[in-house]
Amino acid sequence: MNRNIEFFSSEVSKYRGTRKIIDLSAKFSECGEWGGHEENIFITTKADEKFHLTYQNYYANCDSMVLIKDSVGSYYTPFKTLVDSCSVIMNQNQMNSIYKFTHNLLDAKFRESFPGHAGDNFYLKKYDGFAGDKFIINFYGEDSQLIKDYNQLLKELNLPLRNGDIKKEL
Repeated sequence: MNRNIEFFSSEVSKYRGTRKIIDLSAKFSECGEWGGHEENIFITTKADEKFHLTYQNYYANCDSMVLIKDSVGSYYTPFKTLVDSCSVIMNQNQMNSIYKFTHNLLDAKFRESFPGHAGDNFYLKKYDGFAGDKFIINFYGEDSQLIKDYNQLLKELNLPLRNGDIKKEL
């Protein structure tokens, strides 16, 4: 992508406190229907008027399940441990990469088919701001192109890419 993208209006970056811009989570299914490892990307603005990206990678131990109880009921999920995290101030190329992945995720949403009980989940939320209303894209399924697109996003953001394949276990 050669042209620069107006990631968000410059008014958003001038907000004087911390402000959420985008949350992106990727949850994988290497433990089958129980889930798998999880990666999160949070984009915020801060008082320095720049966009900040925080990345978190949680390893899932498929042999160690924990019981979760919430308002809906209870379920088992693999025990997860934070294995990698970092924070960076974003440059224009990284902003363009987020924009491009958002389009790729929307394309995948149109291809989405129900995978049964063991699919990958990609969830992107853009928060309300000066540049428009919020929106959410929630993909659940198996899509090899979306996995490639996500791997490419991690490379373009200079984030850890485990063994060249996001689906491989640590």
